[in-house]
This record gives sequence, structure tokens and C-alpha cells, in this order.
Amino acid sequence: MDEQPDSSQQLMDILLVMDEKGTLQAVSGVKDGELQTKNPLEDNNDLLRVDRHGDMFSNFFSNLWSQLKDPTRFHFFRVPEEEVQRVAADFRQRESRSVKTGEPLLAQYEVQPPVQAQQQTQAGQQQQSEGAPQQSAGQTEQNPQYKYRPEDIDWNSLAALGVQREQIEGNGMLDQMLRGFQTDKTVRVHFHFDGISHSNDSQLSLKPGTDGRLTVCSHGILDPEKMQKQFFGYDITDSDKQVLRQTGNMGHPATVTNRAGEQVEALVSRNLKTNELVAFPLSKVNIPAEKNGHTFTPDEIARLKQGEAVVCRFLSRAKEGEQPKIYPAPVQFSAAKMQLEFLFGDRGRLAMDAYKANLKQTANQEVPKTFRKQELTEKSRLELEAGGTVKVSGLVDKKGKAYQGYITWKPGEKPAFMFPKDYKAALEEGRVKPAMENEVQVAVNSEGKTVEATRNLKEALQSAQQRPTGEQQQQQERRQEQKEDRKQAQKQEQPDKPKRSRGVRR
Repeated sequence: MDEQPDSSQQLMDILLVMDEKGTLQAVSGVKDGELQTKNPLEDNNDLLRVDRHGDMFSNFFSNLWSQLKDPTRFHFFRVPEEEVQRVAADFRQRESRSVKTGEPLLAQYEVQPPVQAQQQTQAGQQQQSEGAPQQSAGQTEQNPQYKYRPEDIDWNSLAALGVQREQIEGNGMLDQMLRGFQTDKTVRVHFHFDGISHSNDSQLSLKPGTDGRLTVCSHGILDPEKMQKQFFGYDITDSDKQVLRQTGNMGHPATVTNRAGEQVEALVSRNLKTNELVAFPLSKVNIPAEKNGHTFTPDEIARLKQGEAVVCRFLSRAKEGEQPKIYPAPVQFSAAKMQLEFLFGDRGRLAMDAYKANLKQTANQEVPKTFRKQELTEKSRLELEAGGTVKVSGLVDKKGKAYQGYITWKPGEKPAFMFPKDYKAALEEGRVKPAMENEVQVAVNSEGKTVEATRNLKEALQSAQQRPTGEQQQQQERRQEQKEDRKQAQKQEQPDKPKRSRGVRR
């Protein structure tokens, strides 16, 4: 496994472009003099990425400008890769005339055409020479440190692939290669070996040779179904293969052996363009403290560093005068990109489904505090936890009409709702325990039990009834009085019987 720079060193910029109609897009390349663009608000691997420091960007932009048929139609903006979606959203809220008026928010990102940039530079140098002390001979401008130099490249190896130097300079690929990265764009390469010719789309990278020269390496598109069984000494399981095909990231650390023969813990991902597997050392995984308005918790950072997909709540970019919305989205560290990435499409849906399933299971382990916006009392929650039934009133349907019913609950499940008639049927069949308010009713009417308050009550108890009504109480008292009167009358009607003589015991 090659030693790769950590994600914190990836100082890459994205070019945004706005035409005369005010349409803002992200630059993906130039073809036949026409600018190729993509939507900057989408997660896209086809965008041009260029170094944000030094002469590399100037050379790149000058080359791109010269390729365009009508470059003056466009306004270009140089935006940090990690901020491109936020800035693009802000830009789209403004009209194209704002660009021409030099609005500060836009001007700070705008890239001047090569001639204007040269004039601006000369003016700045003149102003500096007049008002600032001269730089001493020992002082040099701090240029960014690249892993490789253009003069060390064996350009014959590039020509052997049928690719011209100007081609990779113009589309930003050379800059990525000099920084030690594998390009995120592909080019058509051609192989000729022993009379056999082959062409395919490949990404490029640089690799030092034994003579010190840098050889251009081709990374062709592989068949994702024919994934290798072993990767740098790590045995790839069938489960790993399935996850790599579905999401692109293995999702857990793997012990791999690098080219120096050392065993290291690494995250493994699939290059989504070439299907090539890539490893990134676990010790170099860098998770930012914040992303799109979300501050990662220590637990989230720990899980992300272990390769897990984590769903977090991010802030959307709101229009002027509106409040930003909070939305959940899955993020995961990609070894192929060497940075944190949003998961979209099928990849995102898989992560969201797993998140929702876990959230549902976790949330349903505790007795709910509310049901359909109605707060449950502590007594009701205890009853549900014990497997009982609880009556819920004050519910309102979509048409605004009130209704009531009964709920039961089991751990891991949502509360089950029953209308009164369904509850009655379930109660008669013994499928549910009676609600607390119906315990007396069920005990008296169904089980033949009695309580002191209903001892003399002849009528069946109604729902939630635990004691006689006023009328029933009066009826009970009249029945009791009538019963006592009958006992007294019976005693009076019976004549006194003479006492039997026991006789004289002899």
C-alpha cells in the first residue's frame, strides 16, 4: 500500500462559471472550445480540481482561457472545494449584474482574465515598491510543497499511453498527479504490446522508478463483479465485496500490508470510476470539526474514523429572508477520495435505511411519552409498560373531528391503536388486558366478581364505570330497604313456638 497524504493537505479549488444569462455552473473541462459544466450543488467527481496555491493555478487558468472560443462571455470564480456547495447556493441567490458591480461577496472569489490579472499584479508590485520595504536577498516566496516535480516525469511513459502533456495540464489532472494523488478524471489511453492493441478509459498517477524518474501509471476501469479475493494481504469476505459494490466503502478497518512490508490498519474504498480498491492508513484519517452547519460529536468522529457511515443533521442554505432547514444526511470517509464525503443516490438510501431502522428500534425500546400529539400520563405509561391497555381521548383526525380509542404497546414496536368497538371485541376475546378504567366493569360483568360499591347492582356496568350512578344508587338503596322490610315481615308472621322440655334425667 502506497503512503498517501492525509486529507488535510488536499488544498484544492473548484472553478465556478457564470455566463451572461446569470447561470452559475461548475467547470468540468473544455471540449472543442466549448466549456463543459456540471451542477455545483450536487456531489460530483467530474469537476476540475486545481491547486489553490502557487503558479500551478495561474498556468492552468491561462491554458483553460486560451482553449475557449469566447472566454469573455464568462465570469469565473475560484472556490475552495469544501465550500463549493455553500458558495454556489449563495451565488445563485444573486443576479449576474452583481458580478459586474463588484459586490464584495462575489469579488473575493472572482478570477481575473490573464491580461487583467497581469496588470493587477504589476500595479500591486508597483504599489508595494513605493510603500513597502524591499525584500532581502535571503527571502523567498513560500511555494506550496508538491510531492513531485514536472521535470522529474518521464514524459515518454505518458506518450506511450497515447496522451499528450497539454491534455492533462488543461484539465487539471497534472496538478493532482504532482501532489501525489490519483486523478479523479479519466482519459482515453492506448496500449501497444507485442502486436496487441488495447484502449480504455483510465485515471492517471505518478510512481517513482528505480532510476529516479517518475513513471505515469494507468488505472483502467475494472469489472466490479470480478473483485479480487485478497487486497494487500487482507482477505476480502463476501460481505465486504457486497458492501464495496453497494456503497463504495468497506465500512470498517482492515489490516493490510504496505509496500514496505508493514502491517497497518487502514480503511478500504472502491474508486467509483475505475472500481479499483484503495487503502488509506487509519492513522491519517482526518475528520473536520464542523461540516455544513453540523458540529461533529466525539462519538460521531470516532465512528467516522472507523469507517462507519454516520447520519448527521446538517443545515441547508436558505434564501435571503428565510430560515435554513435542518436535514439528515449520511457521511462517510472515503479512502479513494481521502476525505469525508456525502453519500447520495443508492449509496445514501442504503445508509439512511439502516439509520432509520436503528432509530426506530432504539426509539421504540422506551414507552412513548405521547401518542398522536396527546401527552400520556406517567400512570398510563406505567400501565403500557406492564402490558396493559390505555384509553386515549382528545385525538383529532385530518378533518378536525375529535375521536378516542385505546392503545397497547410492546417493546420494539409502535403503539397499537384500537377504536372502542375493536377494543371491545379484543377484550371479549381476551387478546388485550382491560384498561385501568375498565377493570371494575370487566370484573363485574364478565368475571362475576363483586365489589362493595356494586354489590347490590343488578344492571351491567358501562364502559369505565366503577361505581353506581345516582339513579342506580337510589335503586340499590330501595332494593336494600325492601329486602330488610321483607325480613322483618317474615319474622313477625311466624308464631312463637313453645320450648321443648328436656325432661328429668334419671
